[in-house]
Amino acid sequence: MKLFLKCIIYLLLIVCLTAATVLLYKAHPEVQLAFIIPGIFIFAYSVINDDIGVKQKLRFSKEK
Repeated sequence: MKLFLKCIIYLLLIVCLTAATVLLYKAHPEVQLAFIIPGIFIFAYSVINDDIGVKQKLRFSKEK
């Protein structure tokens, strides 16, 4: 149940963050936002990924 609640909260956070960035971009379309907005989303993704506990195994070799 905790994981479901976290997912709902994070989903609402992502929707609000997306809406806020669109409104911010319409009000201030400076070049800096092109770098700030992706940084915010990368940070939010890393926090969510660490908190939920999803482990991704990225392998560069073909070890078995």
